[in-house]
Formats: sequence, C-alpha cells, structure tokens
Amino acid sequence: MAARYSFVSRWQVPAPRERVWTELVRMLEVGGSPTWWRAVTVTERPAAVEPGARVGLRVRSPLGYALRVRLTVTAVETGGLLAADGAGDLAGHGRIEVEGAGEAASVVTTHWEVATTRAWMNRTAWLLRPAFERAHAHVMRAGETGLRAALEARSR
Repeated sequence: MAARYSFVSRWQVPAPRERVWTELVRMLEVGGSPTWWRAVTVTERPAAVEPGARVGLRVRSPLGYALRVRLTVTAVETGGLLAADGAGDLAGHGRIEVEGAGEAASVVTTHWEVATTRAWMNRTAWLLRPAFERAHAHVMRAGETGLRAALEARSR
C-alpha cells in the first residue's frame, strides 16, 4: 500500500514577487539557468511553463536515494501560482504559490499531497516516515537557500 504524505513549506525571500516568480520559472524552462536547487536536477524542460507542459525532476535525498518525478502542469497564474500533477516515484498533486510580502519581499508556499510508489519506501514507511519527512524538510530548506543565492547573484 502506498504511503501518503502531506507537506507544506514556506520560504521567506528578500525579493519582490515578480523576481521570485521569474527565477522559479527560469529554473524549469528550456534555456533557463542551471538549477540553483542543488538537490533537484531538471531532466525534462518544457519550452514554456504552461498548462499541459511536462517537467522531469530528479531529487536527491540527503539519505542517499533519488526520486524521479514527472510533473504535468495543470494551472499557471503568472507571478503567483504553479500547480502540477506528479507521477513516478511520487504520485499526487502539488502547487507553488508566490505572494508579495511588502515591496521587496515574498513568501513562497509549496504544498505537496503525494504517495510514494517505490515498493521499498512503502514497505518501510511505518519505520522510516520520520526520516523521509526530515529528508523532505532538508531538501526544501536547501531550495530556499539556493533561491536566495540565485536572486542575490542576479541583483549584482
């Protein structure tokens, strides 16, 4: 039986919403910069982040395994919302919301409702769930750090 997870992460970013959105999209699109999120490799880039676009990701866990996920974009509100369905090692739905928090700051909120599909993860979830949850939190903190660094580098 698949193990189900519900994750919410919030990043406080010292940059306007438009700059944050541009950097998030740039990471995914063809011709975009190399990923600033060290744990995440974009394996399939869309020509544009729009409904129906496909994005392949490989996510390296700090525990030594990697997850492969193929996202299909389901909704985009430029500057504010990106939603996608996921398939692969994680199946489910996620969304990223970017909100302004004053003139020079933003909050990025990521919601994931997923189930693991790898047999070993499902068989061991009863024991390893806390480790999987900590690994997710670690990967997300690294994403916030990488985004902050990318935004700072572009502002120079």
